[in-house]
Amino acid sequence: MSIIESLVKLVDPAEALRREQELKKDREQPQRPQASDPPQEFVCRVCSHRAAEGGYCPTCLADTMQKVRR
Repeated sequence: MSIIESLVKLVDPAEALRREQELKKDREQPQRPQASDPPQEFVCRVCSHRAAEGGYCPTCLADTMQKVRR
């Protein structure tokens, strides 16, 4: 709490209460999900297995996954 907030509580308690209620309302509002990139898709260069994760292909057991452009 800052010194100014303390002084506002002493000088104008109604304004301080209104401000606290606004802050509490803002804190309690549900947060909207962040906009993110669309999910990526990967395909194996050898066996054409598609997955949401890159890296190793579970079928070939090799590092053959590459991103698919949409």
